[in-house]
Formats: sequence, C-alpha cells, structure tokens
Amino acid sequence: MSSSHFRSSLLLATTLVLAAGCNVIPSPQADPTRFYVLASPSPAAPGIVAKLKRINLRPVEVASYLRSRPMVVRRGDNEVQFRDFAHWGEPLEQGVGRVLRDALLASGAAGSVSVASSRVGRVAGEPDLLVNVQACEGGADGSVRFEVAWELLSGNDGSVLTRGNFKADGLKWDGRQEASIAAAISQGVVALAAEITGALGAVRN
Repeated sequence: MSSSHFRSSLLLATTLVLAAGCNVIPSPQADPTRFYVLASPSPAAPGIVAKLKRINLRPVEVASYLRSRPMVVRRGDNEVQFRDFAHWGEPLEQGVGRVLRDALLASGAAGSVSVASSRVGRVAGEPDLLVNVQACEGGADGSVRFEVAWELLSGNDGSVLTRGNFKADGLKWDGRQEASIAAAISQGVVALAAEITGALGAVRN
C-alpha cells in the first residue's frame, strides 16, 4: 500500500469515527425529583357542635428558611440540608393552611373557617387566627420537628383572645423516605388544630 493511499484510508477512518461520535445522542434521563403534600384529616362527624361560628384564618407565615420548595432535614442546631430530589408540591405555608383549616373544621373549632388575607367582606366580630410556623422539618436522628406560635385575635378590637406555643411530640420519620416526613407533619398540623380547639372553651362569638 502506498503512503498516499494509507493516508487517505486513515483520513477516511478518522472522518467516519468523528461523524459517528457526532451522531451519539445521550439517552434522556428521568427526573428523580419527587413531590409531597400534607394530608388532611377525615371530615367532622355528623352532628358535631362547633365552639365558634366562624374563624378567619390569616395566611400562614413560615420561617424564611422554610420558604423554598426542597424539604429540609436538620443536622444539629446550626445545619440544615435541603433535599435536592424531595420537594413540596405546594408552598409549605399554603399546605399548612389548607390542612389546618380542614383540621379545625373536623375538630369542631368552628362551623366555618375562611382563609383570607384582609378584613374586606368580613362580618364584624369574627376572630382572626394567626399562625407562624417556626420549625417544620425532619431530623438526621429520625425525629420530626413541627413548632408553631399562634394567636386568636378579637374581630372587634384586635385584642388577643387566646394564644399558644405548640410543639408536636413524638413525630418520627424512617430516615430514608421523605414521604414519612410529610405524613408526620400532617399529624402535627392536626395536633395543632386540637390544641387550638381545646383553648377555645372561654371564647365565644
């Protein structure tokens, strides 16, 4: 084989290899992100007597580090981990508000719970419920933290009718499946509603 023919064959082979490489398209990869929501309790039993006629649930507030979509796992007092592939399916404040409303109705706290950001269209005297979520996360040790400060304000003059600092007890997750964090926090919101309901004994509207 002459040197010129060898060079031509080598150039052709190199061209074919490069052309084949250009046509290699990576196969699509499935998005591993999973999305989770909080679960509401069962509706109230028929005939339950509500303690209040109506409560206006103000938009729930959450600590700033909880406003991102990734779920949070705490590692010690000063370190939090945002889970790359485990996200809330809705803003956490909206999820807590949704489940809290359903849980308040189910527990008999009020015959009606409105979710509104202003006093427009309200009936005079209807109390406002303010909720501030201060912790809502799994722990590296398998615990789950759900801590809330809440206040029920008079619809007449804005004075505090009753208030509390709620901390859920005994919530756990399995350390692997973030769905178990969502399930535990759902239980925490229901327990919060029970505490609020229990504090309404002296409040009437």
